Amino acid sequence: MSVAIHFYDAITAGKAPAEGQIVRYDSLMCDGSNASQALEMNVSLRSDVHVDLESAAESELAAMNLLDGESELFWAKLAHAHLTKPDCLHVGFGNTNRIDSFIRFALYRNLLPYPCVGLPANSHFLDVDTILRAVHILRPEEYPWTQSPNPAKATALHHFLMWEVKAVGGNRAVRVRELLAETFATCPKLVGHALKLTSLERIKAALGLDRGEVSDLESTTPSILVHPSIHSQRGFVLGLPVGVDITYPDILYVADLEADLSQLCDPSISSYQDLVRTSPNQSSRPLVRVSLGRFPFCAPLSAIRPADAARLHIDIGHVKRSTAQLRAAHHLPARLKDVPVLALASQPSDVYHLMWAGDFSQNDQALMVELHRNPKSDWLRIAAKASDGRFRDLVVRMLSRDAPELLTENQLAESQQYARSRIPENFDIPLWVAEILKQAQDAGQVCSAAAGLVQLHKRFTRDIG
Repeated sequence: MSVAIHFYDAITAGKAPAEGQIVRYDSLMCDGSNASQALEMNVSLRSDVHVDLESAAESELAAMNLLDGESELFWAKLAHAHLTKPDCLHVGFGNTNRIDSFIRFALYRNLLPYPCVGLPANSHFLDVDTILRAVHILRPEEYPWTQSPNPAKATALHHFLMWEVKAVGGNRAVRVRELLAETFATCPKLVGHALKLTSLERIKAALGLDRGEVSDLESTTPSILVHPSIHSQRGFVLGLPVGVDITYPDILYVADLEADLSQLCDPSISSYQDLVRTSPNQSSRPLVRVSLGRFPFCAPLSAIRPADAARLHIDIGHVKRSTAQLRAAHHLPARLKDVPVLALASQPSDVYHLMWAGDFSQNDQALMVELHRNPKSDWLRIAAKASDGRFRDLVVRMLSRDAPELLTENQLAESQQYARSRIPENFDIPLWVAEILKQAQDAGQVCSAAAGLVQLHKRFTRDIG
């Protein structure tokens, strides 16, 4: 088991991980042999990150100084050191759904050696938000905060539990540690179970996968799976693992044991794509996509007590019959290996979006290490040795942020054009946001409640002009 525990939290900016970034990072590293190491870091907003003013006004970004702080590269090196620390459990609140993808894209964007697909071996992650959802579903009498919003309302719950730690002061990672301790105190068995399943290897073993694959349906374990990314109106699915994505091995497909499985079990069916659930309201579609890389809570069906089943309107008899029906469909695991289950949505061709294009070669990963050990004046020379075209493009973007004088006129123009392209053509300032900006400007731009808005407005005005 992990010997160090890393608690962390972050504030993000931008609508998506590929185009956005972390702007605030709080961390608490607890090592049994040393005193706890706390960190609070502001990260300066990149010039190519577009932040919608209306969204910013409704969030913590409005009051933050977004243009001061460390560079994204400086922070990313630190985050990389944290996430690659041996024998370490990483604990956040909403991290698997809200933060981790922003961190991973930042490591890719700054050419730090970390898998683009999958996770490093023996990675350990835990999401307190996911645990609270599981406790609320399975052991509501042990839920620690009876007056809190329903865990399904993620933003409201996060605000309720973290409100006392403001963006401008106080370490949120310390609060995450407190939340885990309080949850463990009220529900030790369920939290203890979750702590045993903090790696992909252990989750896959608990689900009965054979070396990460579904070899037969007799071996896989019917389970309750809980995570906000799972398409379910009730916040969980009772599923039997039936297949693994042929491209991304940490994507699991489970059959919903409460759905109609007749089509899924029909050997004559030619395509499974219409059977895959793509939104929570498609409960009639039996195949549910589960990203194991988000570390869902999973437990055997025996964790559902008879009273829980009645409260949750679960027909255990029907679930058992569905399990038997699936296990009689001996052809299914082989078919799901041969037939693509779901066509992936197309991604923009811009290099920032190409993380999932595949891992960098071992040679290129060695070049990443060399890159960060050398002065920026050597980066273009090092990038020329890489076999992956993404390497060179990302180096140019990095230099455009931190050392633009090292780029050719064309390279610099290319990066500046990309930054300008992030601003929507129909960009406009809502009237109520304009009023906040006017009040801040009338007050000499010292209104702390709108510091971030004033900065963003200045930047948009300059870039559009």
